[in-house]
Amino acid sequence: MIRGPVLPQMRETLWALVAGHLEAIETGLVLVGEHLDCNDGQFGVIDGLARDASGAPVLLLLAIDGDSLLTARAIAAVEFLDRIGDALAGAVPEGRFVVGGRPRVMVVGNDAASGSLAALQRFGALPLEICRLVPFRIGNSERFAVRWLAGAGEPPVSANDAAENVQTAFAVPEASRGHWQTLARLCERLDPDVRVDGDRYTRRITWRGWLLGQVVVADGTMLAMGPDGVRHSLHTENDVRAFGDRLLRSYAACAGLALAGTAAPPAARPGRQEPAPPGSHCRSLSTGSGGETLRTSISHACLTADEYRALGGAGRPAGEAAEAGAAMETARAAGAEAAARPAMRPD
Repeated sequence: MIRGPVLPQMRETLWALVAGHLEAIETGLVLVGEHLDCNDGQFGVIDGLARDASGAPVLLLLAIDGDSLLTARAIAAVEFLDRIGDALAGAVPEGRFVVGGRPRVMVVGNDAASGSLAALQRFGALPLEICRLVPFRIGNSERFAVRWLAGAGEPPVSANDAAENVQTAFAVPEASRGHWQTLARLCERLDPDVRVDGDRYTRRITWRGWLLGQVVVADGTMLAMGPDGVRHSLHTENDVRAFGDRLLRSYAACAGLALAGTAAPPAARPGRQEPAPPGSHCRSLSTGSGGETLRTSISHACLTADEYRALGGAGRPAGEAAEAGAAMETARAAGAEAAARPAMRPD
């Protein structure tokens, strides 16, 4: 007698949470429509139809404990995408789906749906992406965490190992793979504490918690963002070098390296005192003007051709690119030196 009204209420509450936070679940995810019926009502409706950052359709299923038809509905959703294929783009023109995009089925639940999520995880034959939402508050601020339990193309995570978060592969457009590999190598060599993580369509680049920059895929192109959120194109090698320069400047600022023209670390919030970044006592590496680029600031750190090739610079223009390679290695070495140096006494 109670089960009837309880499930719809739980579904309605969870859907309001999911529909309002699609961007937090996956970068670029946009809701196109609700209540998609692809099985003549036999197993219930698909909760939402969305479009991802690449233009591909995503079917959204809510996981509610006590929903005995969830697995059947997930199977029906996968079969529907197989049957309709690229024809969905013409059938739902308002969705602006890209022909040839890779459609997906995404199952979303919360802590109250742990039983249903665990059952789907054990049913590893389906190509599902499964995540759990964890809403919480800090003071009056609502926060929203997403834990990925399984992803398409990723091995399902055991229900007994729910603490592990599946790292989704970065969906870089084919034309931008070389540019992303260049940036990834720069991050690897910049500092051992630089971390690169994110969802299918974004990568956050951080150093000891400080945000250095982000790389985002939107509408088939790769864009870069600094800590200020301003977007920059990454169409050419010059664009990649310019963003690499900004990454180095952000790293230098957070590590306390006083490079010319480098912005200060993020300002502390009013009423709070943020701890000083490690290495903030570090000496200046340059005394040039504010408009001076990082490559110019440390251009005295010259490399031979063999040294530059050993750092992965083969095939790039000799002048500016060589200085960029030297800048990266010099900044990394200086950061290690600064972290190892004891803090100076006030007197």
